Amino acid sequence: MATPEEVLTRRRSDIEAANESPLRVLAVDDDRMYLKRLQLVLTRAGFDVVTAHDGPSALDRIRSDREIGVLLIDLSMPGMDGIETVRHAREACAFPGLYAILLTASDGTEVKLRALDSGLDDFLTKSSSDSEILAKLRSAARRLEMERRLHLQNEELQTLALTDELTGIANRRALFREADQILGSGKSLSVVLFDLNRFKQINDTYGHLMGDRILADVAACLKLNTRIGDVIARYGGDEFVLLLPETTGTAARVITDRICEQIAQLRWDVAGQTITINVGTGLSTAGSGSSISTLLAESDAKLYDAKMARDLGAAELGITL
Repeated sequence: MATPEEVLTRRRSDIEAANESPLRVLAVDDDRMYLKRLQLVLTRAGFDVVTAHDGPSALDRIRSDREIGVLLIDLSMPGMDGIETVRHAREACAFPGLYAILLTASDGTEVKLRALDSGLDDFLTKSSSDSEILAKLRSAARRLEMERRLHLQNEELQTLALTDELTGIANRRALFREADQILGSGKSLSVVLFDLNRFKQINDTYGHLMGDRILADVAACLKLNTRIGDVIARYGGDEFVLLLPETTGTAARVITDRICEQIAQLRWDVAGQTITINVGTGLSTAGSGSSISTLLAESDAKLYDAKMARDLGAAELGITL
């Protein structure tokens, strides 16, 4: 699973690539001479042009070519006309917001209204000049660039809204959403609650910056020791939650113990002293009939019981934790 930082970097790269690449236009017309003219005019203007001669071949091209952003299509073609082709094309197109311009030999109002009512974005008559054709395509390019940018930026904002700012892992909101999706799909789920022992004491002694560093390093350790498909989130304060889809209680305990061992090996040097930290855990497992709130409550109760038992055992031995 990609980290939030990797997702954001990839999306910014997508925006930059989209701005640098020429807009790909699919021109469709059964009149091969007019199609050649369109291809020549648009190519000279810097557009990346591919062609098709009828509706079915246009749909095949759209399904196989994920970069097509504009469909410039003749209305009157044998078999499948331009409007019907556009309707099927939008269902098949991977490009968000496929921009469709209808080419027609008629300049009548009825044809224009039919095109717009059918969901096309614009229209051109076959008598249109080269300058008018280019003006329409450049307008389409500006709109598509804006829509693509907004789409990517919206995804970026959603990623940020689901990410814990300090540690870079999922936050509480993302945790609940992921858990609901796992349980809603009918999968079993083990939930592990991790609590850092003595974290408040460390925070008070060495300062919040040191505490933040520890939290970030523990989160990194958790990410490093989880599998593809697992979800690690910061639940709040010094608590983390690990979601283990389709993992039994026994297997979840093995994973949990291994992670605890890895965290216990972490070291921080400050003011001539070495800091280590251990974690307490609570684990619960259930099927699709459970809720994440119930599972977290059960994990929290087991964590509390384990902590009380540990403190009691330490007190009997005269050890202060």
